[in-house]
Amino acid sequence: MKKEDILNFLDKKLDGDYAYDMGYILGSMCTEPLDFGKEVYTKYLHKNLGDPGLFKATADLENELIADIGELLNGKNIIGTFTTGGSEANIVAMRLARKSRPEIKDPEIVVPASAHMSFEKGADLMGVKVRKANLKEDFELNLEHFESLINKNTCGIVGIAGTTSLGLVDPIVKMAKIIDDKDIFFHVDAAFGGFVLPFLEKLGHEILPWDFRVKQVCSITSDPHKMGLGIIPSGGFFVRDASILEHAGFEIPYLAGGGFKHLHIVGTRPGGTVIAFWAIMNFLGIEGYKKIVKQCMDNTYYLAKRISEIKGVKLAADPVMNVLGITTESGRSVCEMDNEFRKKHWMLGKFMDLNLIRVVIMPHVTREHLSDFCVDLENIVKNLKLT
Repeated sequence: MKKEDILNFLDKKLDGDYAYDMGYILGSMCTEPLDFGKEVYTKYLHKNLGDPGLFKATADLENELIADIGELLNGKNIIGTFTTGGSEANIVAMRLARKSRPEIKDPEIVVPASAHMSFEKGADLMGVKVRKANLKEDFELNLEHFESLINKNTCGIVGIAGTTSLGLVDPIVKMAKIIDDKDIFFHVDAAFGGFVLPFLEKLGHEILPWDFRVKQVCSITSDPHKMGLGIIPSGGFFVRDASILEHAGFEIPYLAGGGFKHLHIVGTRPGGTVIAFWAIMNFLGIEGYKKIVKQCMDNTYYLAKRISEIKGVKLAADPVMNVLGITTESGRSVCEMDNEFRKKHWMLGKFMDLNLIRVVIMPHVTREHLSDFCVDLENIVKNLKLT
């Protein structure tokens, strides 16, 4: 085929995909990457951090970026790596937890019931048992039940800083106290919250410590491709203690650039995503991210107010971040409501176990989009007779 024919075919074929700027994508924790980041990324597509010896300058840039993000997470001398996303980062954390306690024959990791599906994936891959702590009626972690699940087989625990369903933050300090005298690896999944919470705090929001300020926290997941506006996929994994590499790193001796150790599940890693995010962070800076987060939160509060004015539905919980859950006042299933939204092209997140529909107010979501959404929400509530 000719190039022109291929490009025309692709334009027509992919026209069926949803685009962030259409305004219908209200359930995704990803967004359109920053234009400047895309420009930089396309220039460095050939970089492969799977062989850092060949791309030493790119590897140095990754280390610099990890240190900068580590400081954002209130850590010092933090090491880490870019990953394919939060799932890989969380699986790496589970592996480190298991490796930290090799004497445990039947290792277990305790997580909140609100934990991301990636921990189930990790459990399946590694033969680790995941024990889930219950949530209270307000969707907060039940600390008493959480503590009761910790036993002699517990090699790790997980706290969430920005739950997938509602963007809530677990009581990380209280969880840390529970394991203070125990040799247990503590991982915080802040895949979403990692590029929201630091800027909320700088904007004056009261945020309890959840990051490396909590001394028991061993590692953190934080994804640049979410609120960081990085290239998709761009995940991040950050570790407090560099010595973890001594007993948990994979030796790769045969590469053209020379032998090295790494923590990843994958081998080949794009360097372009790292370079692009270095450019994005330096371009936006603290003030740029504060502005983006403030805009998202302003829109979140707008939507929360509009929802409170519609009889028949309510917020599942008060928003902590730019994530909202919508449920029915009567307790009726949200499945019918979700079906009606999809007929109108609204792409939302449905959590059947919690009976809520998730709305994520990302940078691509405008006030006009939310206003249109609320009009449809009100009509759907009336048509389904939810009032």
